[in-house]
Amino acid sequence: MSSPQPRAALAKGLIFVGAATMIGNGFAYLLSMVAARVLIPAEFGALGALLGLLVIISTVGIAMQAFTARRVAVATSNRSVVEGETIRLATLVAIVIIIAGIVLAWPLGAVFSIPVIAVATGVGSIGFVIIGSAAMGIAQGREEHLRLSWAFIANGVGRAIGGIIGVVVLQSVTGVGIGVLLGCAAGAFISYRLICPGAWSSTIAKGVPGEFGHVVHALAVLFTLTNVDVLLARIFLTEDMSGEYAVGVLLAKIAFFLPNAIIIVLFPKMTGGRSNRTVYLATGLTALVGLVITGFSFLFGDLVIRILGGAQYTELGSEAWLFALEGSAFALVQVLLYARLATQDTRAVIAVWVALGVLVSVVALWRHDSVADIVTTVVVVSLALTIVGLIMDRRQSPGVPIPVESAE
Repeated sequence: MSSPQPRAALAKGLIFVGAATMIGNGFAYLLSMVAARVLIPAEFGALGALLGLLVIISTVGIAMQAFTARRVAVATSNRSVVEGETIRLATLVAIVIIIAGIVLAWPLGAVFSIPVIAVATGVGSIGFVIIGSAAMGIAQGREEHLRLSWAFIANGVGRAIGGIIGVVVLQSVTGVGIGVLLGCAAGAFISYRLICPGAWSSTIAKGVPGEFGHVVHALAVLFTLTNVDVLLARIFLTEDMSGEYAVGVLLAKIAFFLPNAIIIVLFPKMTGGRSNRTVYLATGLTALVGLVITGFSFLFGDLVIRILGGAQYTELGSEAWLFALEGSAFALVQVLLYARLATQDTRAVIAVWVALGVLVSVVALWRHDSVADIVTTVVVVSLALTIVGLIMDRRQSPGVPIPVESAE
């Protein structure tokens, strides 16, 4: 039985981080809501595809935060060395991402009909996200929830404000890309100075890149799965219909990210010994949030869609709850995957790969004639994966955490 003091600290952490994620994600949705009103549906569909690409690539940053939080949480006497190694690794990865964005801007822009400069600046912004995520991972691993919360706000608000200014001033998807790049740079600087000023290492211990690579692989597959539908919609639906789908995806993302504070606060507690109780707590709280948002969307779908996208998308109201259910199911999948990552179990990612293959195949070969076709397919796949994840979590052993090499 946990004592009142740890429970009070947990409650404060959930409140601080919960408020920060709501503010940060709220501004992210504000960016999309403003863009939906400034851009015509066809251009908003392009922005939806760009944001989908960026979310997939930004899993490198999310992986950096999870990887860093785990290493810092299990480090003992030389935590500062571990933190310095992480900042160095994050900087190197950021440089690679920025260069890749420049090289791949034209082919990605051609495939998804997105302006080249928008792709280059958008992908480049992820480089700064990775550095900011490393700093936030340090605060998460230390369980310094207040600093983590301020850093999350700085990153989320900086990105959104930059994008809003860009789309309003330039009236284009390219404006969003440029604004997001500048906003993410500001957020990374603030996070580093707030949490770990001066943290740096001249070397990276053997085995660290491999451990990070596994986390990137697992989360990249998960976030590809949770964002591939908007890309498929851009390819198979008309431009206007893809714009409608992009609005529905806003609701799915709210349902997916709203319970994020739960996994952020509880993840460090999953790293040692048997963590079943923590996993069950995280799963239950996440499911409760999902039921609330799905139920609300079922009852007030027209209102939700009107708020998110404006009056021109209200015909999507009857399907709003499906997007909410999709995001809620994926939030549960994320909790279960993080539970396996905390104990260095490498097998859970296989199920996510299978789900991704099934989803892409079914949509590409069969169900792609309407918004309803695609979203119902995603719902079925997400719910099936949730059930598989629950079964796997009950059957698999907790795993043995891999030691932090630099602590030896």
